[in-house]
Amino acid sequence: MKVNIEQFQKQYANESDCIPLVFRMKWPTGYHCPRCACAAFYIINTRRLPLYECRKCGHQTSLTAGSIMDKSRTPLHKWLLVMYIVSACKTSINAVHLAKLIAVTYKTAWSMLNKVRRTITDLDHTILLSGHIEAKPDIYTRRIFHSTETLQREQSVIVGRTKSSTGPSYYKIKLAPTQLDPRKPLSQAAEDEFRDTHIDPAATHIDIIRKPIIPWGSHPQLRQFAPAAFQWMNDTFHGISASMAQSYMDEYCFRINTKHLTPSQSFELLLGHSLTPNLAKDLAYSNSLLKWAM
Repeated sequence: MKVNIEQFQKQYANESDCIPLVFRMKWPTGYHCPRCACAAFYIINTRRLPLYECRKCGHQTSLTAGSIMDKSRTPLHKWLLVMYIVSACKTSINAVHLAKLIAVTYKTAWSMLNKVRRTITDLDHTILLSGHIEAKPDIYTRRIFHSTETLQREQSVIVGRTKSSTGPSYYKIKLAPTQLDPRKPLSQAAEDEFRDTHIDPAATHIDIIRKPIIPWGSHPQLRQFAPAAFQWMNDTFHGISASMAQSYMDEYCFRINTKHLTPSQSFELLLGHSLTPNLAKDLAYSNSLLKWAM
């Protein structure tokens, strides 16, 4: 990870290095006024980052307006580095290490990482499982030797994937809040919630296993995927609260789902999605990169 970060920091060492990339990612077909859609503009360079003023209606906008970086005093090149680490590096980073790396407070580092993960979660919600789908329940914070106290900490999740023999599968791990007892078979309410939110109604085949513990010989990818995610979360972040668990699961899935992309493609996918205030609007770029084989 160190070599990649050093290369990235050299390429985007200051704000002026970042502006052309962010402009291209914010307006991939060229500038258009967010108020009137006019393509003609003036540049105002009196601030740290330029303002773009529409020649037709006079509306002013910035590169970060409406994005997760909006009104942030943290330099743009630090934001891009955080997105690069989360999206393109093999290992992630926690807020303690990030604060030291980019010379910000722990509170700022934690906030930046949280916003980047929220972008990942939002992007994931725009991608439905389709084609041939497998899914099963699993248990987050499961202990083999359990007590009353540890049982109370367990949470139900559903792990699902598109099954493909010709290309990469797409994975999701989602908390199942309607599943009251994680060790019991998956409830109909939890299954319906997962179907309605994360599965394309036009899916050709859906195989949902209802038991959280399945035989070793069946569905090996599903059996191994969630425990690997939980282990990664524990090793990297050393304890995650229940309220934040979903965003870390989404980060892990994002890393697995973009392994077939180059580091630049993964980074630009995340950056592009973080920049638009209407995150469903500019998915044409996302879809050009995410060519999942269904």
